[in-house]
Amino acid sequence: MQRTQALVPGVIADIVIPFSSQEEPDWDRLVHEVKVLDESGVHAVGIGGVLGGTIGATPDELSSLCRAVKRSSKRPLFVTLFPDASPEAFEMVRAVEAGGADAILVGQPHYLAQPGVEGLEEMFATLRELTHRPLLVADCLPGSVMGVSSIRRLIERRLVDGVLEGADMHVLVDLLCVRMGVPVYGCVEDLHYAALVLGAHGLISNLASVFPQDCVELYAAVQDRDHLKARKIHERLVRLWRALSCGTEREARLRSALASRGRPVGAARSPYGKLPPEASQQISSILKKEGIPLVGR
Repeated sequence: MQRTQALVPGVIADIVIPFSSQEEPDWDRLVHEVKVLDESGVHAVGIGGVLGGTIGATPDELSSLCRAVKRSSKRPLFVTLFPDASPEAFEMVRAVEAGGADAILVGQPHYLAQPGVEGLEEMFATLRELTHRPLLVADCLPGSVMGVSSIRRLIERRLVDGVLEGADMHVLVDLLCVRMGVPVYGCVEDLHYAALVLGAHGLISNLASVFPQDCVELYAAVQDRDHLKARKIHERLVRLWRALSCGTEREARLRSALASRGRPVGAARSPYGKLPPEASQQISSILKKEGIPLVGR
C-alpha cells in the first residue's frame, strides 16, 4: 500500500517545461506554471511527457526539475522517463527519486530497435530494486508499441505497480478489459473521455497542462455519470487537440496555445521549436472560437 499510495486517480497535468531564450529551464516560469495547475484543481502534476520538453534532458536536469516542482506544489509528482538503454534508465531513476518524484514511469528503450520481453523484464527487475517509489511501465510511443502480452508479463511478475498506455487505444481498451489489478492511466489525448468511461484510473496529459480546468471538469462529469456534460467537454477538447496536433509542430503548437492564454513558456528546444508565422494566429483564432479566454486579444 505504501508503494502505491501516490497513484492517485484523476487528472495528472504533465507540465510543458518553460525554457529561456538560451533553451535552459526558466525556473520562475516553471513555478508559475505549477501554481496555475495547482489552482486549477488537477489531482497531480507530472514532468517527462512526450510533448513536455524533457526529451534529451540529463539525469541532473531531471532531478533539478523534480526539486523545483516539489518545492512549488504539494500534489503528487509523476515523472516519465524514456531511456535508450538500461544503464541510462538506472541513472535516470536514481536522479528523479533523489529529486522527490512520487511515482516513476519508465518507457521501453526504443532507439534503433525495441527489446524483447525478456530484456524488459530484466531491466524492470533491476529498477524494482533501485527505487521504493511506485514504478509504472509507460507505453507511449506509437512507433514502438509494447502490446498487452509484454505489459501483462511485467504485471504478473510484480515488476510494475501500474501502466500508462498512450501508444495504442486498442491496447488501452484490452488492458482495461483484462483488469489486471493495477492502476491503468490513459494518455491518448483525444480519447480521454473514452478511457475514463472504460475505467481508466486517470489521465496523464500534456493537453491537461494547457487546458487543466476542462480536463478536471471532464473527469468530474464522468465520475458523476453526467455523460451529456462529459460528451460536450470531450468534443471541445477533441477540436482543440486537432488544432494543436499537427505532425512535427505539436510541441510548438502547445507552447503557442499557452502563450495565447497568458502563460508564455518559451519555444521548444531545437529542433522542435520552429512554427510557421501563420500558425500562431491560427491557433489563437481556434481558441477564441472555442471560448478560451486569450490575453491581450
